[in-house]
Amino acid sequence: MPIREFAAKLGIGVRTVNRWEARGVTVSPGPASQEILDATVDLASEDVRGRFLLGHRVAQLEAGTPAVAVDTRRPVDVQLEESADVLDGSPADTVRRIEEFTATDMATRRSVLLGLSLLTGEQLVRQVQQWTTSLPLVQVPTDRLGDDELAGLEQSVVFFRRWDASGNGGLHRKAVVGQLNAVAEAVSQPASAATRRRLLQVVAELAQLAGWMTYDTGAFGLAQRYYLFALDACRHVEAADLGAKIVGDITQMSTALGRYDDSVSLVRTAAARLPRNASALVRSELLGLEARACAQLGPAQASAALRAVDACVETFEGASTRDRPDWVHYLDQAEVECLAANAYTELALVDTRPARAATYAGRAEQHVINTVRAREGSYLRSRILDDLRLGRIRLAQQEPAEAAMIGLRAVQQAQGMRSTVVTKWLTGLAGPLNLRYGSVAEVSEFIDALTAYIQSVTAKGVL
Repeated sequence: MPIREFAAKLGIGVRTVNRWEARGVTVSPGPASQEILDATVDLASEDVRGRFLLGHRVAQLEAGTPAVAVDTRRPVDVQLEESADVLDGSPADTVRRIEEFTATDMATRRSVLLGLSLLTGEQLVRQVQQWTTSLPLVQVPTDRLGDDELAGLEQSVVFFRRWDASGNGGLHRKAVVGQLNAVAEAVSQPASAATRRRLLQVVAELAQLAGWMTYDTGAFGLAQRYYLFALDACRHVEAADLGAKIVGDITQMSTALGRYDDSVSLVRTAAARLPRNASALVRSELLGLEARACAQLGPAQASAALRAVDACVETFEGASTRDRPDWVHYLDQAEVECLAANAYTELALVDTRPARAATYAGRAEQHVINTVRAREGSYLRSRILDDLRLGRIRLAQQEPAEAAMIGLRAVQQAQGMRSTVVTKWLTGLAGPLNLRYGSVAEVSEFIDALTAYIQSVTAKGVL
């Protein structure tokens, strides 16, 4: 049962229900609301009862006895039934869903949010296919009309993107979610078509950024919801380029979670449906993501990975960087070198033929060297990931001591940073090193340092 319908049955506001959910046992509805609440709960499924009442026992409520708190460490999916078909409905439906979802996010405990389920396989690919079928054959230019307030909202997204790059995690994420909630609410107010269109564009960009920042805090199911909401907002403003970039974000998350088949299906679906005049920068990134996913499927997909790498680099070289939108500001020469390095590194790690693996590793190393040269005032998180790319190449080259020393340096640089992306790269290097070369002194030192680091960031974790 959607929150809006639940609230309507009680005759109260949606945000009141969100506050009930967040406050748990401290809630004391009035007598009239309590009677309706009890009747509604009687008809609800067990899952819905758990979601809205957070462990309140109906029998205790009816008897007037104090409710008993439940263990909120148990993962609960706070998203509603409509999450299975996010990409459906009018612009008003889209902003309503986003407003309700962000309000729930801001009011819900981290332990609950971490339990959000993750769409995979056909269910996830179907969402993206549903979005691609709504794309126009030719993109509609963004309406340039607006006022100072709209321009300020648009500029705030640019600020938030730079803020994210600092890698300070949850507190910044909450600010972005709060801004998204406010802008989504503003869309529902009376305004001209041009103003509403610009606001929806801001909603799409904020939802994408919220998705990325949420992914970087480790709440993958929650991040995926934001990405799907962002796709839906793109549908209403016919923002094919941004939508394809968001599919790329979803692809990165699928790859990080080991769902390489999903990644290939997603990125190819998005690339195939892009208009001919779509951004070459976006197309280049999609090709790079496809290359890495294909590489991780093993030697059987090596040819596809190599073709995608070559196409990624070639497409970027032919792209115009004039008037690039800020949401793709990061895709420069250094980032394209990263995409190529990732694909070649995966090929080197999965290929059992020593000569071929060495060739792939050599190419990956050259791309990483090019990356470091091309970086201009890059953020710490980017520099750490560059180091870890080199560490994985040393692993592929069977140089465990050097790989471990690179990993140790990355751990030292990451002190004070809360980034799931960085942590996953660190553990991705440490796991194989520990398995194959656990007796090497440098490897043991790296593992010990990483263990202490993970314990530290877990204790400080903020969603």
